[in-house]
Order: sequence, then structure tokens, then C-alpha cells
Amino acid sequence: MELFWADGLAQEVLERKSYRYVDKTIEKPKVYTVKTSASLSGVLHVGRLSDSIRSESVYKALAGSANSKLIWVAEDMDPLRSVPKGVPKSFAKYIGMPVTDVPDPEGCHDSYAEHFKSEYFEVFHDFVGSSLTKYSMRDEYRKGSFKSHIKKLIESSDLAREIQNKYRRNPLPKNWSPWTPICENCGKIITTVVTGYDNGIVSYHCKDYSFDKYKADGCGHRGENDPLKDDGKLMWKGEWATQWAHWGVVAEGAGKEYQVPGSAWWVNAEICERVLGFPMPVPIFYEYLLIDGAKMSASVGNVVYPRQWKEIARPELLRFIYNKRLMKTRTFSWTDLPTIREDYNRHERIFYNKEKPRNEKDGAHAKRLYELSQLKVSRKMPLQLPFRLCTMVVQIFGVDVDKALEVLKKTGHVEGKVNRDEVRVFLARVKKWADAYAPESYRITMQPCAKGLGKKEKGYLLGFAGGLRGTEGVKELCRSLMEKEGIPSKEFFANVYMLLFGKDHGPRLAEFVEVYGRNRVADAIEDALK
Repeated sequence: MELFWADGLAQEVLERKSYRYVDKTIEKPKVYTVKTSASLSGVLHVGRLSDSIRSESVYKALAGSANSKLIWVAEDMDPLRSVPKGVPKSFAKYIGMPVTDVPDPEGCHDSYAEHFKSEYFEVFHDFVGSSLTKYSMRDEYRKGSFKSHIKKLIESSDLAREIQNKYRRNPLPKNWSPWTPICENCGKIITTVVTGYDNGIVSYHCKDYSFDKYKADGCGHRGENDPLKDDGKLMWKGEWATQWAHWGVVAEGAGKEYQVPGSAWWVNAEICERVLGFPMPVPIFYEYLLIDGAKMSASVGNVVYPRQWKEIARPELLRFIYNKRLMKTRTFSWTDLPTIREDYNRHERIFYNKEKPRNEKDGAHAKRLYELSQLKVSRKMPLQLPFRLCTMVVQIFGVDVDKALEVLKKTGHVEGKVNRDEVRVFLARVKKWADAYAPESYRITMQPCAKGLGKKEKGYLLGFAGGLRGTEGVKELCRSLMEKEGIPSKEFFANVYMLLFGKDHGPRLAEFVEVYGRNRVADAIEDALK
């Protein structure tokens, strides 16, 4: 049977024998290290969690049969590329500086990077449950952790250049350097243009650099920089390979664009093996999550933040979305949340053997997907509450646990004692979703209207109201009235909805009656028909 994708990648890591680019046998590591990372130069939205969630799944798959470790690296030597919403516009003067050297816009941390990293980790572990070791690229450079690798890259710069030139239309010049200095005059890293490289020393000129929307102003300074002593960083095509070799990385995630030949992944993979003498990691290539069909963007206004996600949905649902398909384009919309929840609940029921899967393969994959989507697997199946029914409850009664439990017990969705706090959290999330994102078919606004109803329609609607005061089931009552009056079901329900909500459609009538109360619905109909 085909393995779940995370288990398949873990098996590939464990079973591979040789390097890809050199004729050399891979030695089994004492610790299998899986790396994930994040840049702190942009908006830290839920898309940034994709890499960590998927990398954690591979780490968990490895941990089942080998000594494994998960690390997270802050790519905090990256330059500030834009001024995000909420940050003073005056910060444009820092564009091009490493984010660790930019001040905290709120003055509560040592730097811009520390501020946003701290904010990120306030919610990060609500989505990534495994313990991990955290590193800062800025700290590692300052400690000299990469010196031996920098030395190798500099000494083998001809080979590193040759590897890159295989994939470049404009070959790198002979005086190319794998090192990017930080300007000693203005502190910017994106503006330093290397003008020469001789005897291990890099010459540079600080010049303007343009991003998509912002420009990093160069100061015009000309200087020299010693990569083994002075401030700076490796070029990305070389630095990524250095990270793999330094931390002994066996697997790491990367977006789908890195899958193509000649991408930074494969260039670094070749540099890693041919220059640094370390086997390239197994790639965890993945697709990105689109929001309503578009890439997440602060300027577009479709960014979903981790804190916002937690207010509306369980973190496990985001993990479920990311783990379900690794290389399939997926688009998320808050209006789709009920469908996603039901899919998640089906996997949960299969995991706890409460529902039969379609076949053996479906069962195995459903159980593994559910398991890897949990922060912690419960021995007992969690309480599953009906999302649609609860959207009615919160729109009518608000976050009222007692009223909700009264309805849920009446409808048979809850039996015996339940965790009231769990119910309260669920209702609070449903209320936020219903208020902000529920499509029209989920919204309930009582707007009784008898306009346009004839004598016959008013007659059977009064009969419906009277029947609600009895004991006959709502579905049976509707059916008997339609048969007696010879009314098509579409016409009958359209008239009921128009009378109650002022529109010809609405929630499932039987569920609504149970939530709102039979007598209250009857009163509303009778009052509207007076």
C-alpha cells in the first residue's frame, strides 16, 4: 500500500545510500535533523506556518524509527524589504538593513526581528506541537559558527561559481564572491555591490537597490570586508547549503518553485555535496495555500494571521489542510469552513473506528492524516458538535452554553455530561465565524412578512403553526400538510421562509424549529398573519 506522504519521505531519508552529485556513500547520522525556518522581513501569516507544520510531520514520521530532531531557524539576516501596516512610515529609512539591526517599532524588544519573532512564537506552538531547537542566523554569524564553511566556500569559489553558471544566462564574473558584506558606513546589506575579490578580501560599493515597492538607499561608501572577521553573510546560493552541512539537515521544506531544475534548492544541493562534502537533504516540496483563490498579501487585504485563525477555528484544522495534500494547489475561504470541518470530523470518526472508510487505503490514509494533524492525540474521540446547528444557536441565543446544551440534547447530538468549557470555546468560534464570514444560507434574521400570500397559503401556514403546538415531528407535519393541500414542497418551504425571514430560502426548517422553539415559531407565524 502506498505510504502517506510524510512516511514516504521519512522512508526515503532512512533508506538512501549515496550522494546525488558525487560518488560517495552516505553515512548514517546519529541524529536525523529536520529543519524549518521563517524570514522575519515580511508579514508572519498562517502561510508561514506551512513549512513548519509539514516539516514537523516528516520529523514525527522519522521519530517513529530513528533518533530525530526538529530545528527552527530565523532567517533574520534578511533585509527589511517593506514597511508593513502598523509600522511607522519613517521606517522606510531602514529598508535594506538586516531585520536584527532595525529598531523595534514599539520599543519593547531589542530589535524589529526580536519583536516580530516574539509575537510569532506567542502563537507558533499552538500550531506546532513538537519541541524544537531555535536558532538565529544573525547570532550564528556573530558566534562564528559558519567560519569553516565560509572558508571552504571562499577557497572553492571557482567551483561554486561553476555550479551556478550552469544554470545562469549571465555567468558570474571571475571575481565573484560568495560573501555579501554589510556596509560599515550605513549598516545595509542589500546595497553592497561587490566590486572585487582578492586574497580573501571583498571590495564593495554601497549603491541604491530597488524592491517591488520600496527602495533601499545606498550611501555611496566604498570599503573592504574580510568574510572571516567582518560583518556580512553568505549569498543565499551557498548559505542554504551551509545551513544543511552545519546542522546536519536530512530534510527540509521548500515551495513548489524550488522543484524545477536550476532553482536555489538544486544549486545549493550541488554546492552542499561538491564543495562542503555533506549529502543534500531530502526536499519536502509543497504547494502554497491560496486565500479565496489569491496569494496572501497585506496589500490585497486577504492575510490570515495565526491569532485570527485560533479565534475562529481549531489549530488542528489548519494542520489538517496543510497535511492533506502536499503538492496540490489548495485555496481556502472562510465560507468553506463548515465543509472543511465535516471532512475533518469524518477523518476523526475513522481514526476512532466510529465510521467505516471507503476502502483499506482510504482508512489508512485517513487515520495517518488525522494523527499527524493533532497536537496531541486523545485516547477518547473528542466531542463532535454539529456546526450548522450551532450557527443557528449562536445567532439566536449567543454563546449560551445552557441553551446550546438544551438544544443539542433535544436533537440527540449530546448525551450525558460534557465539558462545558469545550462547548463554550466551540460556540465562541462559531459565533465569530457566523458574524464575519457565514454565507447567506447560514444567516438567520427574523423578518416576518405575509405580503403576497393568498387565502390558501395563509390557511395552511396557520395550520402549520397550530401543528407546531402539538407533538407531531416537524418533518412529518410538513409532509402531511403538503399532501393534504396538494402543495409542491418547493412552494411550501418558500412560503414558510418568506413568512419567517422575508426571503424564499433559509435554514433547515426542522433544525430551526428545534433551536428557536416550536411555540416561538408558531407565535411568529401567527403574529405575522394577523
